[in-house]
Amino acid sequence: MKIKWLGHSSFLIQGEKATVITDPYDEIGLEFPSVTADIVTVSHDHFDHCATSKVGGSPRIVNKTGAAEVSGVQITGFPTYHDTVKGSQRGQNTVFRIRLDGITLCHLGDLGHALSETQVSQIGSVDILFVPVGGVYTIDAKGAKGVVEALKPRIVIPMHYRVSGLSLGIAPVTDFTKIMGKFREESVLEVAAGTLPKETTVVVLKLAL
Repeated sequence: MKIKWLGHSSFLIQGEKATVITDPYDEIGLEFPSVTADIVTVSHDHFDHCATSKVGGSPRIVNKTGAAEVSGVQITGFPTYHDTVKGSQRGQNTVFRIRLDGITLCHLGDLGHALSETQVSQIGSVDILFVPVGGVYTIDAKGAKGVVEALKPRIVIPMHYRVSGLSLGIAPVTDFTKIMGKFREESVLEVAAGTLPKETTVVVLKLAL
């Protein structure tokens, strides 16, 4: 499996069975790259997460809670909120668990609160976690650390943070990496089910634009 960061909360996850793109964006100061996919997941309907028309290849759009299987990929959506007041400020958010190539990935979308014990139990074991860290519209670095500690993934990939050119006023990834301590940078993350690290490892991906 190969994972590339397309910017913001959007990743290209290329597996043997299918290619998945998460939360394609528009109007955030970054130009969404020319990419194709079999599946696109959308955590919520805000412009910086639901620009499905930007993705080529006539992909299947998955934007609801519940279980689905698309092109041999198992996807389950869990209802959460975009804020700390049960969605009254920013609405609903869907967390997606994606099972591909024997690896379980979890994309938190614009999660705005700590996960409850019930939600942690429902999501279950996670190999790779995509977690927002920029605050303001989502959990911040401290909140992200708490979610990481709750889910105990093998690999953590931060997202939804400030980069050059981004028009949204959110915090940089360094707020998160300072709290977490050790991390490594990669242009492309290549992983297989048998090669995942034993301890939680933070990987900061470079923009693949």
